[in-house]
Amino acid sequence: MEENKQVLAPLLEKIDLYSMLRDALRNLWVILLGALAAALAVNMMVRAEFRSTYTTMATFAVTSKTASNRTYSNLSAASTMAASFTNILNSNLLKKEVCRDLGMDSFQATADASVIIGTNLLTLKVTADTPRNTYQIIRSIMSNISDLTQYVSGDMILEVLQEPPVPLGADASFSARQQSLRMFVFAAVGLTLAFMYLSYRKETIKSEKDLENKLDAKSLGMLHYDARFSSVSDLFKRQKRKHLVTDLSCRFEYVERFKKIAAHVSGEARKRNAKVILITSVREHEGKSTVSANLALTLEQQSYRVLLIDGDLRRPTLDKLFEQKDGIHASLTELLEGEVSLSKAIIRQKKQNLYLLLNKYNVPNSTDIVSSENMEELIQAIRKYFDYIIIDSPPMSLMADAEVLANLADMSMLVVAYDRVLAQDLNDAIDALRDCHASFAGCILNMVRTLPGSQRVIGGYGGYGRYGVYSRYGHYGHYGEHTE
Repeated sequence: MEENKQVLAPLLEKIDLYSMLRDALRNLWVILLGALAAALAVNMMVRAEFRSTYTTMATFAVTSKTASNRTYSNLSAASTMAASFTNILNSNLLKKEVCRDLGMDSFQATADASVIIGTNLLTLKVTADTPRNTYQIIRSIMSNISDLTQYVSGDMILEVLQEPPVPLGADASFSARQQSLRMFVFAAVGLTLAFMYLSYRKETIKSEKDLENKLDAKSLGMLHYDARFSSVSDLFKRQKRKHLVTDLSCRFEYVERFKKIAAHVSGEARKRNAKVILITSVREHEGKSTVSANLALTLEQQSYRVLLIDGDLRRPTLDKLFEQKDGIHASLTELLEGEVSLSKAIIRQKKQNLYLLLNKYNVPNSTDIVSSENMEELIQAIRKYFDYIIIDSPPMSLMADAEVLANLADMSMLVVAYDRVLAQDLNDAIDALRDCHASFAGCILNMVRTLPGSQRVIGGYGGYGRYGVYSRYGHYGHYGEHTE
């Protein structure tokens, strides 16, 4: 028993039920279509191979002529009649009589009789290959009823209560329908298990252990996903709460998670003598902007002087996250183009030691701007004013901006969303960051999900990358277009 537990324990640790069920639900339309196709195929096969039969039935009341106790005698008479009637119906004598009546060469039908339990009612059922033959055979049998009853017992009377109808539908249709339903269920279950198995085999990151085993990097922390909505209207708009660690509604566990991450980051920065920290991700919607903002806020709460730069010029997000109104602040682009001074562009956040250098518009030539000498000179000029400079960069898979900025930074980190990007793509991104000037510190696993009750969810925000009108991060394929 203990040996079995030791064998199963590593396997159970690898199973992530939430991701498996989610992938199955995402492919629900494929499962339903596949199951429906299998059911239709079985239905056609059954109808093609199964010989159609037709059944009709008549009902009789069985009574005894001479019994003193009529109720008991009638029940007894019905039981006696049913016991002998089926044998007589299938006897060669009756078959010959029916064939003679109908002019048939052979008796191609089945007939049987049964008693309705607790009554003196007898049912006669006939099954044949066509509706016409079925009806004619049962009528022929009924025309010989008097002779049959005299043969079984002269003391019994059969009275017709229900005449047999002409059968309109084939019996095979019921069989085909049942087989189709079974196949639909089996196919649906089979396809669901198949998608769950593929999800299990998918090489994505679903836990810190996955991160350490599958990636050439160490974990700097883990953040859970919280699907709470900020209002009833958001519930229908599918907009999640913009959650910062300074928000009074933020959960204590989530704040503590970021304190732990900030401690790891500052420790790595001290070892590398790093001041400028780049935070990026492989793909969009992995939560890098929210992680950048909350890391900056947490470091500021630890008495560090922090500058947070929105380096994503294609789709700036931090101005919405910090609820900066248009026209109040200048942008990084304006600063680099010499249109405003540094003191005009940098914003101090609510009497804190957190300073913001944000953007307002999408910039189509962002790579040229961040790779300019002005950007390098800016980073060098502001180093002496801050303990940490955090740069929120665009996703690496969409443009070269992240790698350009990584050559200006001292240390880089990768935000990895739960079950989103393949480990191979993440390792490629890590190798690319290691080739840059910045020293690669590790990864932050973000938006981790679990089934209710399976694990306590620590965290307190959701909606990574979905903020109001920025619910869609943007289509980076249209680099040459300027979108207002």
